Amino acid sequence: MGHTEVSGTYFSDAAVPLHNEGSDTKLLHKNSKAYNNTNMEIPYLEYCGLTEKPFGLTPDPSFYFESRSYREATDHLRFFIDQKEGFALVYGDVGLGKTTISRIFLENLDKKLFHTALILNPIMEEAEFLRQVLKELAVPVFTTNREELLENLRDFLLDEYREGRETVVVVDEAQLLSSQLFEFIRVLSNFETDKQKILHIILFAQPEIIQRLVEPAMRYLAQRITVIYRLKALAEDEIFLYIHHRLLRAGSRGFVQFTDDAVKEMYRTAQGCPRLINVIGDRCLLYLYSHTKRIVDGAVVRAVLKEESQTLMRKGTRKYRKAMYAIAGCIALSLLAALFKSYLAPISKFFHQ
Repeated sequence: MGHTEVSGTYFSDAAVPLHNEGSDTKLLHKNSKAYNNTNMEIPYLEYCGLTEKPFGLTPDPSFYFESRSYREATDHLRFFIDQKEGFALVYGDVGLGKTTISRIFLENLDKKLFHTALILNPIMEEAEFLRQVLKELAVPVFTTNREELLENLRDFLLDEYREGRETVVVVDEAQLLSSQLFEFIRVLSNFETDKQKILHIILFAQPEIIQRLVEPAMRYLAQRITVIYRLKALAEDEIFLYIHHRLLRAGSRGFVQFTDDAVKEMYRTAQGCPRLINVIGDRCLLYLYSHTKRIVDGAVVRAVLKEESQTLMRKGTRKYRKAMYAIAGCIALSLLAALFKSYLAPISKFFHQ
């Protein structure tokens, strides 16, 4: 089968306007001490009138913002499920929210009609993969033998099919799958009746997976992927909505404001990548706290970017760099590239279809 592809102002108790006898208005917060990076507390929450961190890096479904690309991706997946096909693929660059979409999609499936499994780390052997899938499906596992595990899964799928329920397995970071496990997953898609697949597998991956799928050894799997969608970054006109959506979800009642100039600077640097926007947004809130401000404008964003880049340069030890790359290497490189365009060569290659 062919591929389908489509491309009110609020002041918290910790931050109150103090009117002097003169005409100037100043914002004061209870703790004027310099922020200590080793302190695990989040000092700006009370100052900014927030109940939780608005720009976190974990895929929290409660902060889900449905961009146009996210909506298209979920529409493609609904079509895939409705057609009762075997394989679908959603891919995109690092930090675009693939894990978030996978969780949102699975949560929105009718639990009475679907059993779901989410595999977040696919670096494993075949037997372990089966064990993880069965565990996610709440199927008791009493063996480590691959053939017995495979039989357990087949029996479960057939029983659920007879009861009118379908099974969906999502594999995140699918570009990390070994060739052997890729082939094994293809074999799993052979679970079917005369009219439909009884196991639906959705792969979420980075663009490198396309390079693997065009390899001759992968052609049998590639031919079975009937729905493909490439996730896109946030458009510039979505950044403002994204930022304020997250602020509202974190309890904001208008104390913190991001200006149009700030949004443009953030888009210029992050190029619509939600993860990078979150990093910059978090640092901007910290900047407001430490400088007793409430407005994030272009100057604040530029100051934050400059400070972050200088910090990275100062802490350029081998040990620090390894940790930084492991946690957020793409963030560090993107920020450096934005501030030192004339000195740095391009650091990323974009995948062209």
